[in-house]
Amino acid sequence: MKPFAKRIWTVSIPVSNFDKSLAFYRDQLGLKVQLDGRMFNWMELGPDEPLCKIGLYEWKEGIPRGYPIITGITLDTDDIQALHASLSKGGTRFPNLPKQQPWGGWSADFLDPDGNSLNVVQDPQHYNRQ
Repeated sequence: MKPFAKRIWTVSIPVSNFDKSLAFYRDQLGLKVQLDGRMFNWMELGPDEPLCKIGLYEWKEGIPRGYPIITGITLDTDDIQALHASLSKGGTRFPNLPKQQPWGGWSADFLDPDGNSLNVVQDPQHYNRQ
């Protein structure tokens, strides 16, 4: 049998401080801490297995870091307007506000406390569109 990759396990984001990042990813976005490996400079947040997680690591001196980091991460939500209101109230910046897209769904871009860019989509018809 030919070996193959069976899933995307984690995507990683460099952060400046785990506690500050937990306040954002756990407390504001509502992602569950799945692995707290700070002693190894690693944390994972997200849904239970087998779904993909966001991995956080603190960048240290000597670890390359450019600005901004466009993570390529797209989160899914049932109510993009409510998420936008909640995150904005907490001080989250949105370079691209929620906007209905030509393909029918809604999309917005926002920044975490370290300036990492994430995307959020509300698109209940995503897999039903032809």
